[in-house]
Amino acid sequence: MECFDTHIHSEGKGITELKEMSDNSIKFAVSCAYYPIKPTNGYTLIDMFRKISSFEVERGSKVGIKIIPAVGVHPRCICDEWKKAVEWIEENGKIIGEIGLEIASDEEIKVLLEQLKLAKELELPCIVHTPRKNKKKITDKILDTLKKSGIDSELVVVDHVNLEIVEKVLNEGYWAGLTVQPGKLNVEDVLLIVEKFGFDRFVLNSDTGFNDLDCLTVAKSVKALEEKFSKFDVKKVAIENGKKIFKVI
Repeated sequence: MECFDTHIHSEGKGITELKEMSDNSIKFAVSCAYYPIKPTNGYTLIDMFRKISSFEVERGSKVGIKIIPAVGVHPRCICDEWKKAVEWIEENGKIIGEIGLEIASDEEIKVLLEQLKLAKELELPCIVHTPRKNKKKITDKILDTLKKSGIDSELVVVDHVNLEIVEKVLNEGYWAGLTVQPGKLNVEDVLLIVEKFGFDRFVLNSDTGFNDLDCLTVAKSVKALEEKFSKFDVKKVAIENGKKIFKVI
């Protein structure tokens, strides 16, 4: 079954790893903007956005992966002149991500809200990061900010959900991203979540990138799902939901 990894950072992966993903049925991937050190200014982010939107797409095509670029100001990448980066997104973006909150400072909330309002105005899907620490408390603030922005819930993937927050995210009508990697979810967690909540509102991702994390967790999760559930249901979370949200033909 073809798979869609809905959140990677392809810049952090070599062409050999991308080919390994393709060889293991991962044929679609959203590559999210993230700068691994604090950027000097907004123009640093713009150059990263340009790279993801062109060079990374080309690298994916060489190995048989359709890479869909997502550009946004991550909460750990807020810098001087970040508004310049948002202006670039307004002119060029197709998916806004990843955005969100890390510690929920006033500045983070301001930057998130501005990008959500842009996504609402342009009707662009967005990928919203939830942090490892204080996940429940900060997710509540993320949900408050989403509501304040007025964005259509169909445009929003609240990512890196876990057993603590998944029900709340679903109750608010958002899509939920299941990130399979150490410290977030394992395959058994995924099986438990979809068994309880169904397949209609979930996407799978590895968040692989600037690290040595397994880049095949989506394919491995899909294989485990196929052993327990119907192909019809598994296909939703493996590829169909991602294609729907991110408008992939």
